[in-house]
Amino acid sequence: MIRMTVCVLGATPAAEAQAPGIDPRGLAVASAPVIIGTVEGPGEIVIRPDKLPKPGPIIRQPNGTYIAELPHMTLDYMVGYIYHVRVQEVLKPDNRVRVNEIIEIFAPHKLEGGVSLTPNPHFLLALARFEPTKENFAGTSVRKVGELTKQGAPFNLRARYYTVAGDANGAVFITDKNRRLIEEIRATIHQTR
Repeated sequence: MIRMTVCVLGATPAAEAQAPGIDPRGLAVASAPVIIGTVEGPGEIVIRPDKLPKPGPIIRQPNGTYIAELPHMTLDYMVGYIYHVRVQEVLKPDNRVRVNEIIEIFAPHKLEGGVSLTPNPHFLLALARFEPTKENFAGTSVRKVGELTKQGAPFNLRARYYTVAGDANGAVFITDKNRRLIEEIRATIHQTR
């Protein structure tokens, strides 16, 4: 008998991954800005090209077939994701966010509790400014998702980035199921003004 174990690693959608004990209403009060927006496109991936897995050797067998050694897969090359979000409504402003503008959100790569924003759905996002440092992003490359083999651009340290406050707890899908929570967040923000 052959036994096989398959382990799938991936990002969990934000609304499904909210951690117990962290209240999105409190995050919204403590965060600025808080917006409702739509993710445009698949976004970009930030990687360390020098840590990409190297292909293994390909060995020709005497019978003419080839054996390729698979590389040791590791996620050490992953730094994070950049999502482009069109702002549809500003629930709590800061001095940089405007309705109908596209903002960039950097989400660090995490296997647990990380933010994954899928294209097209509407999200309520509690945000915080993200100020990348040269030391943390030296040698990184920004590429379109799914294009790891193509040459990327260096990470733009001068761009204005946000990050989702409280990891996945700061992102709420706009759905009928979450409508009451979103109205409570609106009311909480309104009470603190």
